[in-house]
Amino acid sequence: MERRKKSESALVKAKTRLSAGKVFATVFFDFKDYLMFSKNIKTTLLCGSKELSKSFMFEAAIYWAEEGRRVVYITPAPLERQPAACHDRGNPAVAALKLMRFIYLPDYESLAEQLVKLHTYAAVPSVLLIDDLDNYLNDDAAGNDACAHIARTCALIHHSMKSCARALKINVHVCAWSSSTLIDNFLQTIYFRNVWNLSEAEDGKAILLEGSTAGSPSKQSSYKYLKFEDGMRVLQQILCDSEESP
Repeated sequence: MERRKKSESALVKAKTRLSAGKVFATVFFDFKDYLMFSKNIKTTLLCGSKELSKSFMFEAAIYWAEEGRRVVYITPAPLERQPAACHDRGNPAVAALKLMRFIYLPDYESLAEQLVKLHTYAAVPSVLLIDDLDNYLNDDAAGNDACAHIARTCALIHHSMKSCARALKINVHVCAWSSSTLIDNFLQTIYFRNVWNLSEAEDGKAILLEGSTAGSPSKQSSYKYLKFEDGMRVLQQILCDSEESP
C-alpha cells in the first residue's frame, strides 16, 4: 500500500512538472507576441567584447542624457574611472551628468529588486542601460534552466520599463550589452528589436558594426566606424535605428 502511494505521488509530481512546462511554453511564446507589439518600448542589444562595452555604453548614456532623457545605467561593478572614449566628443555637460544615475548591482536578485521599483523613482527614467547583461543571466538564480532564467530576466526588464512608459506617457528605451550569453542565441530576437554585433578591425583603429531588426530579415545594416574620426554619427545611427523601429 505504501509503495503504491509513493508511485502515485511520483506520478502526480511528474504530471505537475509536465504541466508547468506546458504553461511556461505557452506563456513564453504568448509573451513573445506581446513584446513584438510593444511600440512604446524601443529595445537594442549590443553584442561584442567586454573591452568595448564600457566605452559604448557610457557614451550611449551621454548621448541620451544630452537629449534630455533621464538615464539609469546598471553595471555589476562600480566604474573606477570614466571609460576610454571611442567617439570624438567633448566631456558631457553638467546638466547631462545630472540626468545620469549609475547603479551598481552585483547579482540577479539585486537587479530584480531595482527593476520592480524603477517606475516609483522620484525621477522616473526613460532610458535603461544594462552593461554586462551576462552577469545577471549567468547568475546562480538560473539554476538548471538557463533559457527560463533568460526569459524571466528579459521579461522583467520589459515590464519594468513598460511601467515607466505608462508613468511618463512617452516612449522609453532599453539598451543592453552581451559578450557571450545572447550572442547567436534565438532569444535575442524575441526580447530585442534591434541587435548589433560589434568587433574591432585594423588593429583596433576601426570598429565594424552589423545590425538586424527582428521581424524584418531584409532590414540589415553595416557600418565601419573609424575611432575618433566619425564623431558621434555611428552611435547616433544605432540609437536612432532603435528609436524609429516599429
